[in-house]
Amino acid sequence: MRKRTLILVAIALLCAGVFGGSATHASTASGLDKVQKFVFSSRSDITGLNPLLHTTGPDNGVQSIILEGLVERVADEKGNAVIKLTSAKSWDLSKDGTVYTFKIRDNAVWNDGVPVTANDFVYSFRMMADPSVGCTNAWLFDGVILNFEEAHYDEGKKPQDIGVTAVDKKTVSFRLTKPCAYFPDLLAGVKPVRQDKYEQWGDSYGSSIDKVVMNGPFLIESWKPMVQMNFVKNPKHWDAANFTLQRIERKIIQDPATHVQALISGEIDIGATSDPDWQEVLKKEGARFKTLKEPDNAPEFFGFNCSNKYFKNPKIRLAFSLAHDREKYIEDLLYGRAEPLYSMMPSATMCGDKLYSERVSGKNQIVKTLMKKYPDPKALLIEGLKEEKLDPDPAKMHIKYATRGTAEFSKKSAEWLLQNWQKTLGVTITIDMIEWNIMWDKVGKGDYDICTSGWGPYYNDPNALLEIFDPISGYFHSKRSGWTGPDADKFHQLLDKASFTVDPQARAELLLQAEQLLVGTGVIAPNYCGVATYYVAKYVNGYYTNPHAGVDYTKLHTKGRPGR
Repeated sequence: MRKRTLILVAIALLCAGVFGGSATHASTASGLDKVQKFVFSSRSDITGLNPLLHTTGPDNGVQSIILEGLVERVADEKGNAVIKLTSAKSWDLSKDGTVYTFKIRDNAVWNDGVPVTANDFVYSFRMMADPSVGCTNAWLFDGVILNFEEAHYDEGKKPQDIGVTAVDKKTVSFRLTKPCAYFPDLLAGVKPVRQDKYEQWGDSYGSSIDKVVMNGPFLIESWKPMVQMNFVKNPKHWDAANFTLQRIERKIIQDPATHVQALISGEIDIGATSDPDWQEVLKKEGARFKTLKEPDNAPEFFGFNCSNKYFKNPKIRLAFSLAHDREKYIEDLLYGRAEPLYSMMPSATMCGDKLYSERVSGKNQIVKTLMKKYPDPKALLIEGLKEEKLDPDPAKMHIKYATRGTAEFSKKSAEWLLQNWQKTLGVTITIDMIEWNIMWDKVGKGDYDICTSGWGPYYNDPNALLEIFDPISGYFHSKRSGWTGPDADKFHQLLDKASFTVDPQARAELLLQAEQLLVGTGVIAPNYCGVATYYVAKYVNGYYTNPHAGVDYTKLHTKGRPGR
């Protein structure tokens, strides 16, 4: 896609005049509520409003309301994560895929009326690359933007040397080290700071609502820490005439039961609970709520130490993966609140502008395919044992399973796995109940047989999950995974080739080949992704969700709120 232009979802036909002098009449005539507000809760307050330093989940959620980057990552009407042009009105990509050029909207301004310019983004990225600033998410652009890593680690380059330049006041260019198909997705996580105010306020930037400038669709009206934050519509926002919501209230409710009670009482407009008892209570509320199911984007999986005398054999690793009854595991331990994984990729993973699973025509369901090929995992296990010239009796195997914690769920999960693998494979594993930090230390040293793991991707692309297993540079590199040899080498080569491939379909096919090596030889065994259940008040319209994306509040409006 060489160029994208923003397609506005215009609800102006329904609510024209809502923000003018005839607002009350227009709201009544259209059936919309007179007061357009949305109320939700969070368990945690933010740490601050400086997008360079405050990057926790709650921080990011609030910043996406009051600050706009060039693009934003939002959920569309189908629940897919899409890249939406915000401060930028278009972008161009060079033929070789290494130069992105963004045109900034003429009517994009800060809340004090100062225009949003290319320099705002040049300055922000230079500050991110400055090692003295300590930007927490800067590492995401290491090796992506030209000279960024070298400046970030003070390795012969300065922040002004990075490949981010202002072509003119309203045009900013990014020069990359090589093609990066998911660069817009990375860019969506960057919110700008303005140089004059950042230098004026210094370390206090973002410490309070009077020490931050905003360019998003809403402005912070008030902030009472650990109680509530209120937002009002930004009248100077470039799209202010085309969205209806006037107010957002973000409450802090830490107790899960109080959270659900607030939903039932109408104090908040959306709630989430995984507690079966509370879910039953909400069911009894009838048609008051719409139920949304959102699969997580962070897969849970088992890792096998490929340097182990058993698990160096792909057939033995696969036997354990194929013998794992994912549906039964979810039913018994998670009460159905998850989706089984037969691929490393959760269902919401995108590759370009399409779901990865669609691009590869479902061929990423690798474990399912292998289950048909090897219907008897115990026979496969015995075959692998014989190849290694080991005792072919599975009962004679000595294997330890390292838990990721000592809580009740970890204990139940480990016992369930022991029984399942014993029944299906005839093996008896030893459960090593250890705290999560100790388990990761053991993984770091390669001191484990089987471990349970999970990973939350930093961007929405198959590479975000595959790259962590790169035998050279991944988090689970060869010294941790024990994975070496021709398959590991080919995996690295495929990821490298995909990184230079611009066409999204060609990339998807290369990444599928890499996944077939990772999952298809049992280096890891995908387990499940959690599924969150949201309850949205029926009067709320335009609320869409995706684990990779934020809520697009400009699509929200309410109709029929009690007492409206």
